[in-house]
Amino acid sequence: MGLWVGLALLAGACSDGLTLSEYASQIEVLVDDMNRSLDDLDAEVETAPSLEATKRYATRRVEARNRLVNAMSQMEPPDEVLDLHETALGVMERLAQAEMVLADRVNELTTNTGIGDIWLTPEGLAARAADADAVALCQSAQSTFDETAVREELGDVPWVPPEMKEVVIVTFGCVAESR
Repeated sequence: MGLWVGLALLAGACSDGLTLSEYASQIEVLVDDMNRSLDDLDAEVETAPSLEATKRYATRRVEARNRLVNAMSQMEPPDEVLDLHETALGVMERLAQAEMVLADRVNELTTNTGIGDIWLTPEGLAARAADADAVALCQSAQSTFDETAVREELGDVPWVPPEMKEVVIVTFGCVAESR
């Protein structure tokens, strides 16, 4: 009897977690929100370049990155993508940190040198390198979820557990040109 109670509790605990599709959908929303914020900031600073706009741009980029990091750190991913989640969280934390260092430098400026020049500073280059890592990871995650499409063939196989039949369809928009 104790074994059955234990199994029932374990099954209940497992059912409270996110499915792969739910997890991927939540990540998709978070990434889309961050990307939309960053794209809006890029457009805003290009149309009204000023020292104040550049400082606001750098500060708000950090805020957008941190919103994603904070939300991801609160998530409990399915076991199937736990390693990917932890890696992504680490990459995004490094990116947020790099952008914070860049924002600190930008906020010390007394004259506007232009947004293009900001990215050529050592801090800007470090942030761009961290961003390149994030894009590569995003593309890898997109590929991982795209690969679940082959599971569709298992849909009618009764002995295959539902989580092994789950097809995940998400679009992360990893690079600005594809959004």
